Amino acid sequence: PETRTLGYGDVVDLGDWVFKVIHTPRHSIGEIMLWKKATGILFSGDMIYDGELIEDDVPAYIDFMKRIYDLSVRVVHGGHFPSFDGNRYRELIRKYLDEKDQ
Repeated sequence: PETRTLGYGDVVDLGDWVFKVIHTPRHSIGEIMLWKKATGILFSGDMIYDGELIEDDVPAYIDFMKRIYDLSVRVVHGGHFPSFDGNRYRELIRKYLDEKDQ
């Protein structure tokens, strides 16, 4: 059962694994990403993955992509498709923003 609601910037401490919670503006109200800053690991869920993205709220998605671009990401484990590195992460965001002329 749920013990508390996670908010943007909250920390999930699992001992050796400490994640920052990043709330994402997607098709599920409670959707989040988990970022392990110490190692650059990002569990991105449905926010960013190496495949065709499904956008529900394009303006919010554009804003969010701009905000997460500079995260020190080394590897991304998305909710779909294979994992990818930080260079591909920034490449995917830049490509998305360029396509939206942002």
